[in-house]
Amino acid sequence: MKRNYRLILLISGILILLLAAACSPSSGPVDEGGESPEVVTEQAPAEVEAGEPEEGTTETEVAVAPVGPPGVPEDIPIMEGASNLQVATGGTNITYQVDGEIADVVGFYQDQLGNYGWESVGNPDTVVARIATLLRTNEVDDRLSINMQHNELGGFVVVTITIAR
Repeated sequence: MKRNYRLILLISGILILLLAAACSPSSGPVDEGGESPEVVTEQAPAEVEAGEPEEGTTETEVAVAPVGPPGVPEDIPIMEGASNLQVATGGTNITYQVDGEIADVVGFYQDQLGNYGWESVGNPDTVVARIATLLRTNEVDDRLSINMQHNELGGFVVVTITIAR
């Protein structure tokens, strides 16, 4: 009896370890070429290195380069306050979290996507409870899908952006 109990404990422990390994975050999927996709996490905006001030400027001015997060395509807006930013497969899959309500995130993208060249494809934006989906296209027929899910426990929204170019 004692031997069976130990065997059950051993098997249970192995199963728990396998389950924990399967559920733990990974560096992302491997593409068909066998290379790992580029992953970028929580990057701060780049600052321009201080040196001699340019003509017409004073030494007290600080220059900050107007760039988005590394790896994110220029035509994709990312909300201020984004955390856990992950960019994969050459910038065509982007995931991040932002504190707030889903209505705020939906409103941000509805306001900003037109400024970046993305237009509605005819399907209405879908917002159901804590989940939302926006579909857009641009002039070269790229397709954009933005899926959002509000996490009530954490008080944040997970934003998943997929681009088909």
